[in-house]
Amino acid sequence: MKFVITAVVVLATLGVVSTAGVWIGKGALGRGGGGTAVRIEKVLRGDLVEFVSASGEVEPKNKVSISARVAARIAELPLDEGDVVKKGDLLVKFDDKDLRAALDSVKARYNAEKAQITVSETRIKSQEAQLRAQRISLADAERDLRRQTQLLQTKDVSQSTVDTAQARVDNLSATMSAAEESLEADREGLVVMRHNLAAANAEIQRADDNLSYATIESPIDGIVTKVEAEVGEVALMGTMNNPGTVLLNVADLSKILLVAHVDEASIANIKVGQKAKVRMQAYGDEVFEGAVYKMALKNTEERLTNTKYFEVEVLLKTDGRRIPSGLNGDAEIETNRLENVLKVPSQSVVGRQIETLPSDVRYKPEVDQKKTIASVVYRFVDGRAVVTPVTVGPSDVTHTVIKSGLSEGDAVIAGPYKVLEQIQHDWRVADEAKQGAATQPSATQPAKK
Repeated sequence: MKFVITAVVVLATLGVVSTAGVWIGKGALGRGGGGTAVRIEKVLRGDLVEFVSASGEVEPKNKVSISARVAARIAELPLDEGDVVKKGDLLVKFDDKDLRAALDSVKARYNAEKAQITVSETRIKSQEAQLRAQRISLADAERDLRRQTQLLQTKDVSQSTVDTAQARVDNLSATMSAAEESLEADREGLVVMRHNLAAANAEIQRADDNLSYATIESPIDGIVTKVEAEVGEVALMGTMNNPGTVLLNVADLSKILLVAHVDEASIANIKVGQKAKVRMQAYGDEVFEGAVYKMALKNTEERLTNTKYFEVEVLLKTDGRRIPSGLNGDAEIETNRLENVLKVPSQSVVGRQIETLPSDVRYKPEVDQKKTIASVVYRFVDGRAVVTPVTVGPSDVTHTVIKSGLSEGDAVIAGPYKVLEQIQHDWRVADEAKQGAATQPSATQPAKK
């Protein structure tokens, strides 16, 4: 019995406390203007910019890595990091004694091949003259053989005379055949010599090119950004993807790119020429204007995260300033600009269950009956929050386009965020700018009429 009495007393006490809480809540809502303090903003007409955000690294638009094209010892390296160079200025000079010796050697071989060809051509001409004489002698011997053969038929000469004539014809014929074959062999040899001469000439060109590589000049106007070698070192011939062969780097720092990594889901919105704004941590709040200069046509995959992205080059306007290469930057690439549209703070647009909307607004054109959630804003009307369905358009970081449901100049509730999460139709609210420091109700305690 004592337990029952105690329970009744406790319940009665809780009821008194609860009732007191309700009255206290009502009193709180009545202070400072009589409602929940909210931030009010007007529906404005203006421009809205859609953009894609991407991070990347700063690089010079024009940069070159200087490598040796011949293996030689470095004799001169006249520039230091930070030095300004013009196109054609000396960057590296190598010891060229061995290269000059190689050029002299191939030139000597060329001259020897050329002289040998002259000797061979003279010998061929001599053989051709001898062959003509042998043809004449053979023709004379053949005539004599025919004459002796006719005389043999009349018994005016003996058989031995005819045999001697025949032997002479056979001998001359064999000698002439050998001379013809020797001449043909010399002619073929002359062709080979001429090919050797052409090869020697090609080697001269190569040796001459190698000698020209002993001096490296700057291919662009720019600044020496890195020196990787020292005088006296033997430079290795540069090969692709081998940074150890790079002697120095030259970059034109007057034209700077941000090589941004754009997610594959956003790349379809990027076009060459689109405006961009770039911020770099090294320059604080300074904003660099720029434009999309080039886009990769093939994506790249980040192995660690398996994220695919496209490289987009944004050319920055630096007004001739030297921006260090390698800085990290963040770009906002403008993909679309809507002009003269109605817009509200994006935070003002919230979702509400359609079935919870008042009956007089539930069937407005802005409410899609096929869905369960409607986009609404809360207008500020005579100290009350009035739920208003809207049709929304694109958004940027801060604002959302309103296609229908609101008019320019309407006052809408834009915050605080915690209030927007809980606010309901017909709540009593007050403009915090006028009310000052206002007391807000709990999440479950709406303001009463």
